[in-house]
Amino acid sequence: MESPLVLVGWDYRQTPVELREQLAFSAEKLRAAMSALKQEGILSECVILSTCNRSEVYGVAGGGLGDRDPILAVLEFVARFHGVPQGEIEPVGYRFSGTDAVRHLLRVTSGLESLALGEDQIIGQVREAFRVASSAGATRAVLHRLFQKALETGKRVRSETGLSSRPISIPGVAIELAQKIFEDLAPRKFLILGAGETSSIFYDLLLAKGARNIEVANRTFAKAEALCRRGGKAIPWEDLPARLPQADVVISAISVSTPFLSLDMARKAMTQRRGEPLFFLDLGIPRNVEPKVSDLENAFLYAVDDLQEIAERNRQERQAEIEPAMAILDEEIDKFFTWFESLAVVPTITSLRQKFETIRETEFDQRLSQLTQISESDREKIRLMAQSMVRSLLRTPIDAIKEEPDPGRRLDRAEVARHLFDLDVRGE
Repeated sequence: MESPLVLVGWDYRQTPVELREQLAFSAEKLRAAMSALKQEGILSECVILSTCNRSEVYGVAGGGLGDRDPILAVLEFVARFHGVPQGEIEPVGYRFSGTDAVRHLLRVTSGLESLALGEDQIIGQVREAFRVASSAGATRAVLHRLFQKALETGKRVRSETGLSSRPISIPGVAIELAQKIFEDLAPRKFLILGAGETSSIFYDLLLAKGARNIEVANRTFAKAEALCRRGGKAIPWEDLPARLPQADVVISAISVSTPFLSLDMARKAMTQRRGEPLFFLDLGIPRNVEPKVSDLENAFLYAVDDLQEIAERNRQERQAEIEPAMAILDEEIDKFFTWFESLAVVPTITSLRQKFETIRETEFDQRLSQLTQISESDREKIRLMAQSMVRSLLRTPIDAIKEEPDPGRRLDRAEVARHLFDLDVRGE
């Protein structure tokens, strides 16, 4: 059957952070958008996944589209909903349907599309997106089954492969090192120096880790404020010496010709911290932090080269896990579409008729075998009457399935029929 499944999305790989911020869905916007998509007949079911790194709309094409392409209709809606020109968001997003949409969701939930390959936070974010959509009445048979399948697949990949065992991105490695020192990062104080792309990536990862205390300092204060729109506090650049001793982790990613964070500045900060460790992550090229800072007691300094070496080693170890992860995805995709194809109108109607005919024949043979006094002519009349009764009983449910114009509702009705009458429901 032709799949009405569609996906429109934007993520960190293709979409600038400034545009991702405009396309983000707050809790209030999530419900409003899903309600509008259904009311306008664009989607009969929908789930919106909105995180630091992606905004994605999953759906089943609705019955109010006419000849319109459902993917383009969703794209137009998102642009209108967020007040962003369609011409700006169309070239930097991605659009899938059918098997490709299912595969993308399973890749996302398994961590294969994450900034840090195999990271764990995304599965919780997918679960929450599905919960919100379900509680808002935006999901029915198809997306309910699809997102349950995605969550099961994500768990399988994490339990049956080593894909999520170690981070491979530079920020991911940096966070792993910070966790070795501080264990729980959520209550720690972070100071990000710079507001460019690298700082933005690290900022997103910190939010995903549950960090609650983030400060951002940048020479252009407005850029620091822009980075802190979703949390954190922008501080003036000149306040850096005073704020440095208050931080547990300092992340620096500024374009400079020579290190600006000097040994003397670090020494003063360490003195005020009275033996508490201070973790420096120098992500700048050229370096932002004077190398001799690492000589200070309880000062831990890692530069890009140090992190890159660890990341590359982790990546090489992780590559071997991608193939078994994809094998799991292929298996689960086949299971989903086996079930999905069972919802097609023709197979459902055929199974429904066969079910009733089997019951009719069984009952007919059992009852008439006991009535030996009835002539063959009367037997045939009873047989024809039973066939007519079955056809009459089936007319209403079959017409309800066949004549429903909304693809999503049609699939819902087919799903209900298969479960109510136990019509060889596959893909469990």
